Amino acid sequence: MIFGFPPKYVKNITVPELSDKQLFIIAIETIEELKWNIDSLFKTECVAITKFSWRSWSEEVTISINNGSIRLKSACIESQLIDFGKNKKNVTRFVSTFNRMKEELSLADIEAKIVKLENSLKAAVSIY
Repeated sequence: MIFGFPPKYVKNITVPELSDKQLFIIAIETIEELKWNIDSLFKTECVAITKFSWRSWSEEVTISINNGSIRLKSACIESQLIDFGKNKKNVTRFVSTFNRMKEELSLADIEAKIVKLENSLKAAVSIY
């Protein structure tokens, strides 16, 4: 149980064998697998929102990727003083699902998803 305002849990993991783009794709696939909502995407960071439930008012999970290192931070969104272990659970679920997705996705699949995402972003930027 973590106390604070807002309560949060942070963990760093290292995956030096993959590029940051590859890690980013696996992170997005992990978020989708966990059925969290993507709130924002940046070049080196993704922010997801967990589902609202009777135990949680939702948490914001920030995934920052830099040089093969991933920084995960889960923090309560609302004015909660205690998280009842939910933030640590979010990070633990992300890491275990990420590791499974890393094993399930082939490098060819990951590269294809990188191209698709880059093309989508280029199309979105050209609209504006």
